[in-house]
Amino acid sequence: MLNEPLLTGERDELLRAIRHVRNRWRLRVGLRSIAVLVAAALGTLLASSYGLELMKFSPAAIIGFRVVTYLALLAAGWWFFIRPISRRVSDEQVALYLEENEPSLQAAVLSAVEEAGKGKRERAADHSPELVHRLIESAAERVRDVDMGRSVEQNQLQRSSGMLVAAGLAAVLLFVFGPAYLRHGLSALLTPMADVEASSPYQIDVLPGDATVARGADQTITARLLGFEAEEVNLLMRSAGAGDTVERLPLIPVENDAGEMVAGTYEVLLFDLQEAVDYHVESTGVESATYTLDVLDLPYVERLELEYHFPAYTGLEPRLVEQGGDIAVLRGTEVRLRAIPTMGTAGGMLVFDDGDGETLDLIGAEDGSLTASFVVEEEGFYRIDLQAPSGDLVTASPQYTIDVLTDQPPSAMFIRPGRDTTANAIEEVFVEARADDDFGLYSLDVVYSVNGGPEESVSLFSSGGAGDNALKEVSAGHTFFLEELELEPGDFLSYYARATDRNLLQENDDVKSDLYFIQIRRYSSDFRQQQSQGGGMGGAGGGADARELSKAQREIISATFNLIRDQEDYTDEEFQENVVFLTLAQGRLREQVETLIRRMNSRVMPADPAFRTIQDILPQAAEAMREAEDELQEQDADGALPHEQRSLQFLQRAEEAYEEVMVTMGGGGGGGGGGNAQAAEDLADLFELELDKMRNQYETLQRGQQQQADETIDELMERLRELARRQEREAERQRRRARGQQSTQGGGGGQRALAEEAEEAARRLERLAREQNSPQMMDAARRLQEAADAMRRAAANDDNLGFSEAGTALDRLREVQERLGSEQRGRLERDIQEQLQRANRLADQQREMQGEVAEFPGLPDEDRAPALRSMLEQKTAMEEEVADLERSIDSTSAEFRRDERDASRELQEAAASIRDNKLKEKIRYSRGLVRSRPGETANAFESEIGGDIEELAEMLEEAAAAVGRSEGDRMAQALEQTRDLMRSLESLDHRMWQEGQEGQEAQPGEGQEGQQGQQAQQGQSGQEGGQQGQQGGQPGQGDNPSAQPGGVDGQPGGGNSYGGVLGGYGWGDRRPGTTVWEPGDIRQWSREYTQRAGEMEGLRRLLNEEQFEVGDLDAIIQQMRELDDLRRYQDPEAIAKLQAFVLEELKRFEYRLRREITEENEELFLAGNEEMPDSFRDLVEEYFRSLSEDD
Repeated sequence: MLNEPLLTGERDELLRAIRHVRNRWRLRVGLRSIAVLVAAALGTLLASSYGLELMKFSPAAIIGFRVVTYLALLAAGWWFFIRPISRRVSDEQVALYLEENEPSLQAAVLSAVEEAGKGKRERAADHSPELVHRLIESAAERVRDVDMGRSVEQNQLQRSSGMLVAAGLAAVLLFVFGPAYLRHGLSALLTPMADVEASSPYQIDVLPGDATVARGADQTITARLLGFEAEEVNLLMRSAGAGDTVERLPLIPVENDAGEMVAGTYEVLLFDLQEAVDYHVESTGVESATYTLDVLDLPYVERLELEYHFPAYTGLEPRLVEQGGDIAVLRGTEVRLRAIPTMGTAGGMLVFDDGDGETLDLIGAEDGSLTASFVVEEEGFYRIDLQAPSGDLVTASPQYTIDVLTDQPPSAMFIRPGRDTTANAIEEVFVEARADDDFGLYSLDVVYSVNGGPEESVSLFSSGGAGDNALKEVSAGHTFFLEELELEPGDFLSYYARATDRNLLQENDDVKSDLYFIQIRRYSSDFRQQQSQGGGMGGAGGGADARELSKAQREIISATFNLIRDQEDYTDEEFQENVVFLTLAQGRLREQVETLIRRMNSRVMPADPAFRTIQDILPQAAEAMREAEDELQEQDADGALPHEQRSLQFLQRAEEAYEEVMVTMGGGGGGGGGGNAQAAEDLADLFELELDKMRNQYETLQRGQQQQADETIDELMERLRELARRQEREAERQRRRARGQQSTQGGGGGQRALAEEAEEAARRLERLAREQNSPQMMDAARRLQEAADAMRRAAANDDNLGFSEAGTALDRLREVQERLGSEQRGRLERDIQEQLQRANRLADQQREMQGEVAEFPGLPDEDRAPALRSMLEQKTAMEEEVADLERSIDSTSAEFRRDERDASRELQEAAASIRDNKLKEKIRYSRGLVRSRPGETANAFESEIGGDIEELAEMLEEAAAAVGRSEGDRMAQALEQTRDLMRSLESLDHRMWQEGQEGQEAQPGEGQEGQQGQQAQQGQSGQEGGQQGQQGGQPGQGDNPSAQPGGVDGQPGGGNSYGGVLGGYGWGDRRPGTTVWEPGDIRQWSREYTQRAGEMEGLRRLLNEEQFEVGDLDAIIQQMRELDDLRRYQDPEAIAKLQAFVLEELKRFEYRLRREITEENEELFLAGNEEMPDSFRDLVEEYFRSLSEDD
């Protein structure tokens, strides 16, 4: 240090520079030491962590590596940090260091420091203070020139800082992105006060740990691997009486409710514990703590019996489950429980919902068992607590699940005709309703009304309450004898089916089908001839198009009816949205009608009654629509429905008047016919102008809705495949549980999860079935619900009965897949028909275009420009339609290439014809020909285009005929038709004899309630109902080749009110007593047998085409002909024999047909209840138990 006398400002400045350089040097050394220390510590910790990982973080390894790590860190800290930073450095050394780094100082600083130090030490006589002062001043000046030495250590400081940052960053990156064992190692090594076992990341959590169980009880041991995974997990256990013998048991993976493995969770079931057990779990070198299961003489449920007493409406006999546990039954089922304990106990208790619900005392019996009973009303859990010798209640059973199976409401639909139809006022229209319910139907009715008037009900089936008369599925026909209803053209008859559940206590005990319409049309050969002529008038096709207005109104009525029917299924918001949609739809249709009225009024129409009728009726229809709108705006759908129906009647009468105009126009001549013809053409143009807009909007909307439905079916098919795959795995697991190879506690969770998914899919499928009016999809939805119920029953039974139920659920899932696959194939037929309709419409447009092109050269000059513009616009639209049709055909062909090869190939050829014939290009080129070369050239080109379009339509017809051409598809179709016939005939047989027994006390002459026209003429009994939309031909022939024109024995008219043949009385003796049939009933049954005979004829033709022997079917058809003869019903015993013969032979035929298809021995098809008979249930369960014991 400089001596005190020489302390001046320059000396202080020089001293500060020396101190500054010393501090920077120490900072550099410290930073470098810390960086080295961090690197050394990181290496030490990494090595220690790796060592811990190799030793699986055992307690000894953690302690040892903690000691080694701390010693290594202390040594590195002393060597790399404390030792360098504690080194003392003199002023002379700092000055020399400064001189070395700043050569420009030229040893001035070093000399000044040395001389100042020398003077202080020696006090020599030759020491000159003035010289020293000048030397210090010179050194201070030089230090100032180098900025007090601030540049010294600059680079070294930056390098040392960089080393420290790099070391720190490397440590962070290794901690964040490095191996997991490094983080676990740091946690274990750097927390010396933490518990050694808790510091290990690899642990095995064991449940129940230390526990006390009843002697003879079963105990599940669950192990959860924490921090690691392993394929093998073992339980090591030593019983108190086994000495040092250790038993090793493997644990199996646990699956969640979705059937997926729970990561790192394993379990094993210890059976019949008789003595204390010490146990621990080991896996890949990791061991859990050792636990003890103490065994005491406590009461425990050795066996649990459950007896189910189902609600009376089900008609099911009580069912005893000897090895009970989980419960899956209908709501309202009484469960009688009997628990057999392992030892005597003073009492016990049923505990519901883990103590949160009610409790029931168990009542002791003389044999030592305990009993209780309760009614299942909601889902939950229950367990049994028994009284120990100490008087305390102890848990004596696992916690069991209570699942409530819902009594599904019945379904009701019309399978024939299954759509709106038209008929003339003297036809007979046959309809067939089908209803089913999981526990039997109470009744099935057809409800109809004329022109929206009061509803009339016709009973098709009534069980009369519980008992043998209950049917799960009813298929019943009814014939509307329209002549007796005194209908006029333009009237309509609306009808729906109503099915009532036997469970009359539930909220929705009755279910309604969709609403259908029979529109009464004119019976005029003139109009049919006019349709066939089609000659060149703008309204020639309008007769069909004119019905678009009433078609739209019928759809609005149906939507309103469905909204009222399903109101309980909607939330308030959804209901309001649907009402708003209906309001807008009704308003849009009303605006179109009003536009048509204004355009008619703007033209001068002749004083023809038909024109006057149209002008008078349409405003009434619009007014009724407005009234319906007002009601809908008030959210009153019920109030809107009568107005909607009234507007439909007005629209249909206007359409009938319009058709009369078309007929008059087609007849030509006759008093002023020229003016009328021109007015009729104008009227047709007005109708077509509005209806084309409506049809285009409707078709666009319909395609969008159908596409959405198709996507839903495809999605459901994928979901069902996944459900079937998981159910197959669940069935195998159920089999293992039944044979004691797997833990049973909680084993039903996977089945319950699958049941919930199946129920959700069933609800979606049922909604889609209603929207699409598809009996096949409705049947698939019901079978899917049956699969869900079977899954829940499988979950409630871990024995072989549960395995059987799991297999039943899998079978049901596969059946649903088959039905949806059939629905997908039906989509192909629909798509091809739609494409064929579009091709035919293009052909019609092209024929009209040919006429316009031919007339174009002869038009006056003032009319040529508008006509040319119209033709060019039409050709542009046709070109776009052809292009869109080509894309649609290609898409359909690709979609069904695998399943329908023949039809797909025909579609490919149809699409190729568009490209090969260059149809789009020809239509585009023809636009130029019309402009530049009208006449023969243009006419010839238009004819060529027409021929190409007709060729396309023919190829689409061939594609439609190729659908289902494969033998397997057609044979499966025949089998399904046979089964439908069996169900229908069995249902008819049941209804006939039930009606006969119920009619024993009735007065002669009383028929079905609501039977229309009992006192009127009975019409033509042999006619085919409704003609299925035929426009011509003899009334009553329809599609049924066996229908005879007339009544009994083919006599025309057949209208003698049964005075000669039946005499108005019922007859005869019938099992077990007198059978009384009413004339009205007989007429309906005879008509239905006629229909069934026609269906059987169609089945016979189908099988003949497949070269299948149908000799026995011929005999059945011959006997069926006897059943449609009204005279046969005078002898009920003969009718019974005929029915028995037909049903028995048809069942044999179905069996032979099914054997031919499946080529395997299956049980004979028997309609009715497919539940296992009670008399065989015990034998079957005993059989399964014996199999289990053998395994």
